[in-house]
Amino acid sequence: MPPLRWVLLSSRLPREPSRLRLGVWRRLRRLGAVLLHDAVWVLPAAAETREGFEWLAEEIAEQGGTAFVWEATSLDEPQNRELVRRFRAEADGRYAALAQSARDLARAARRARPRAAQRERPTALRQLRGLERALRLERRRDYFRAAGRVSASAAVTDALSALDVPRPGARPAGDDHALDHPAASAH
Repeated sequence: MPPLRWVLLSSRLPREPSRLRLGVWRRLRRLGAVLLHDAVWVLPAAAETREGFEWLAEEIAEQGGTAFVWEATSLDEPQNRELVRRFRAEADGRYAALAQSARDLARAARRARPRAAQRERPTALRQLRGLERALRLERRRDYFRAAGRVSASAAVTDALSALDVPRPGARPAGDDHALDHPAASAH
């Protein structure tokens, strides 16, 4: 196996405004970055991860901070394995939260009385669409195919079934047109 390459972001942020720190942290989490040490974040090296860190470094500099983007190769294979393990563990945690939300949504849909289910369906569908978007985002930042991906996808599919949302390619009774569904996007 060729050595893994990593892209790193090291930054120093001004104390105020604190919203900058929060914004940077959120962006790092959205990218799927893992905290290596103190203010050093790491992602697998790829054009899109470098670009994500470069944009963030530019934003940090514009706000009065300093940031450096590095590309590196670990000299120790066990370190690579540990980093991959950490990426997978963090992704598994996010997948587990998504799966739990989908299971809760499916359970509520199955328990609801017919009249209440109809009344609550639009809200449940909005929540389900949010889960589908979150699952797509997670797939994009799941750089090492964490095991939780399968159960999260299955839980969202189950929630779709519980809410009687047709799957892609399925034809509702009496309808000649297949409905497209955002959950069909795969990574």
